[in-house]
Amino acid sequence: MNLKNSNYSYLELIISCTIFGASGIFLKHIYEMQISSIIFYRLVFGFLILLAYFIVGKKLYMIRIGKKKRFLLLIAIFNVLTLYTYFNSIKYAGISIAVLLLYTAPVYVTLLSPFFLKDKVTKRGLLSLLISITGILMVIMPGSANPVYGSGLMVGLMFGILSGLSYSGTIMSVSYLKDEYSGTTQLFWSTFISLLILLPFGSQVPSAILLLNLPVLIMFGLITTAFASLLYLNSAAKIRAQTVSVLALLEPVSGILFGFLFLHEPIFLNTIQGCALILLGALVLIADPKDLGLSYFISSKAYISSLIKSKSFRVPPMPVFWYLKK
Repeated sequence: MNLKNSNYSYLELIISCTIFGASGIFLKHIYEMQISSIIFYRLVFGFLILLAYFIVGKKLYMIRIGKKKRFLLLIAIFNVLTLYTYFNSIKYAGISIAVLLLYTAPVYVTLLSPFFLKDKVTKRGLLSLLISITGILMVIMPGSANPVYGSGLMVGLMFGILSGLSYSGTIMSVSYLKDEYSGTTQLFWSTFISLLILLPFGSQVPSAILLLNLPVLIMFGLITTAFASLLYLNSAAKIRAQTVSVLALLEPVSGILFGFLFLHEPIFLNTIQGCALILLGALVLIADPKDLGLSYFISSKAYISSLIKSKSFRVPPMPVFWYLKK
């Protein structure tokens, strides 16, 4: 019975991480709407499912607000910024570049956590930083400027870098609240506050445009904001952090493959090379030298879960802010 339950948890994690990579496909099929309005309606339908989950499951006690309330607001602000910059990066630079630049968040955490979280800077952290920066430079190097993306490529690159930076702000804010709120509680309230922030943009969408895009927006919110997030939170709590780290690689991989297969986006050699270096940098940052091996790779989302046991960093499991992708 335990083995069967374990297999279900693996399946849930695989499905959730794969779904997260599909955000770009939904985004490309929404027409004549601003990014901020798309984010609002994506969150609306996802939030309704989250609320139903707490009510039906009789878990309303989990959303009780305690101390450090203003940091829930900070998480929501960072999440809105991350979504806005990430979606714009997809729009201008394509899914493959956008998702890789989003996954540079651990680089910025390495730089900023000593100032905000009082973490120590280690040699391993500096090595990780150097490798990841090299990967970033390879992804954004001029050779990647293919006519497919046009003159907006540099705009997309800038949005991508900003998405990674704001994502790191989410990571550090979540870390600060580790003793006060669970992952699902943070997910609920940050989504709710994000909706309040974006309400003016949602109300500006003409009814004809909203009706045109409504089916895609509903699916976007239900599948990526609520369904995949709950699957991830449920499965990650039952699987070893290292295993979560490996399977979470499906997110950037699936994002790149979805862009190639369904949106016909080209994959460049420098993008693949930069991807390898960015992921290697994350690996160096969190892996215990005794456990270091080819099977132990990490992505920025699962990075949080793995750092629980790290001797150099004290960052808690991160709720899925992919109502974010991320």
